[in-house]
Amino acid sequence: MRRQVHPEGIDCVWLASDREGYLGAFITAGVGPIPAEILVSDNIAVGDIEGRLCQLPIVSQVQLLVSVKRPDDFVSLASRGLFVYDWTDTNRKEVDALSVYEPVAVPDKPITTTSLPSDLEAMAKLLRLVNVVFSSRDAVDISANLVCAGIT
Repeated sequence: MRRQVHPEGIDCVWLASDREGYLGAFITAGVGPIPAEILVSDNIAVGDIEGRLCQLPIVSQVQLLVSVKRPDDFVSLASRGLFVYDWTDTNRKEVDALSVYEPVAVPDKPITTTSLPSDLEAMAKLLRLVNVVFSSRDAVDISANLVCAGIT
């Protein structure tokens, strides 16, 4: 089993599933917490997850929940059926930090873990957030649901 370090300062994406089996893509902004399970996984390097997700077919229209200059990554992931969350505390003063991943884009037609290649499916099932429903569009406190590395 290889141990990856938290990619501090590198904006990357990791994947989880919710109570209903739908998928969430979590964008770290280079500092957000990453579940420790991903960093000890032999399957996919954390830096490779976004590229693999972007190889999935486009299956959905997207509702963008935020106004940003370049929403390309959010739209790209959501158009593949993923609920997209971002670590937006990098845009806030420390005193105003929320320490949660916030929803930024949602698909009209979300996909489930069974729509993924086997290695991504295994990762999403391993990181199942049983107390979270992505369609609720609530912010997600990952550190309250999983053991994480990085900001907690």
